[in-house]
Amino acid sequence: MSYAPHQALIEPARKQPALWRLIAGVGLIAAVYILLVVAWTGISIARDQTPMLANTQGATPQSALALLASFLCVFPGLILALWVLHRRRFRSLFGPWRHSLDLGLRVIPAGIAILLLGLALPGADLGDVLVNLPFSVWLSWLAPAILALAVQVTAEEVLFRGYLQSQLAARFQHPLIWLLLPSLIFAALHYSPAEAGANAPWMVLPAFAFGLLAADLTARSGTLGPAIALHFINNFAAILILAPGTALNGLALYRLPVEMSDPALRDQITVELGLMLLLWLAARLAIRR
Repeated sequence: MSYAPHQALIEPARKQPALWRLIAGVGLIAAVYILLVVAWTGISIARDQTPMLANTQGATPQSALALLASFLCVFPGLILALWVLHRRRFRSLFGPWRHSLDLGLRVIPAGIAILLLGLALPGADLGDVLVNLPFSVWLSWLAPAILALAVQVTAEEVLFRGYLQSQLAARFQHPLIWLLLPSLIFAALHYSPAEAGANAPWMVLPAFAFGLLAADLTARSGTLGPAIALHFINNFAAILILAPGTALNGLALYRLPVEMSDPALRDQITVELGLMLLLWLAARLAIRR
């Protein structure tokens, strides 16, 4: 399978492919996002509510839901950048809608099967899995959590694999540029030395690998459907089923009480990378079929 389908995403980006426009667009998206998040936090303080986007790190259902939903703040700046700087529509980031949905649905069963396999594989000794929420409480939060998670993964995919990748591909022909650069930025945003300590450089490897594989699937399919589907499955498992560490675990059914700075986590990275490779291969087969 070649990258020829990627032209469906690149063609709208060719209207205004100048690199300065992309840089300005990223700055505009970041500025609008920050302003909206600050305003959201300010409103919660003015209403005498606990600031949901600060301090708690998503350790309660309310704060975890707020953190996921805050990714809505990505869309206004992105839509504005597309309209003002590139003269293209938001829907052009997804490729053909029906095709995107069809391929995304094809990938989901394969992705779930691989993740179930991952749960069965032995890993590093990271302690006992603990119940984080009673099942009835978890179930009561499940519907809004799924919706907020869909917002989060869609926001990241339209920004990195939709906007950045297609605009870079319209400017540079070599695939390594538009495959690697968005993936490196995506990984850098997962760099957290305050939380992971000496593990921080290692912990970005799975994020970089996922970004690269999602970029490849996007180019091979010409849609964001497969990347969004895999991202959703991955984050559903890590945020809603079994959450490691102390951050963003408020909506998880179970949690793994391990510090992200624990050296034992480095042994788990190899397993994660192996599962991502299997996910990618399964997704490619689903798309081809």
